[in-house]
Amino acid sequence: METLSAIENYSLTMTRRLNASKKSIYEAWTQKEALISWFAPNSEMNTIVHQLELHVGGQYRIEMLEPDGTSHITHGEYVELKPYDQLVFTWKWESDEQNVNSLVTIDLREIDGKTEMTLTHEKLASQELSDLHSEGWTGCLSQLENYIK
Repeated sequence: METLSAIENYSLTMTRRLNASKKSIYEAWTQKEALISWFAPNSEMNTIVHQLELHVGGQYRIEMLEPDGTSHITHGEYVELKPYDQLVFTWKWESDEQNVNSLVTIDLREIDGKTEMTLTHEKLASQELSDLHSEGWTGCLSQLENYIK
């Protein structure tokens, strides 16, 4: 008899209030040139957007290169695209041996002339992965804040 072990559903949520329009933040997440400028945990890393098919069911593939040449590649599929309000996509590291597809949701709300952006990353396989992604997303969102200034 085969035993299946369920993967726990760990998640993280981060909220930032940005001094920019929902449109400009949404475009920072959906335009190749913008992603190249900010999508990495720190400014020493280089970002290469290999694939960006911006439609529901479309694929993306993004590589983040460390100064020593270490490569981190993520890829996934766009699940929901609501221009200027919400972006939902699957997330998988090419190096992930567990082959876990997690889910990232970006929600944008206008509040007092600013945009509140909430990032939720769910369906992570462990607390350790949640913590590592939290660290990476903290860096990415700082890069995004610098990019949109």
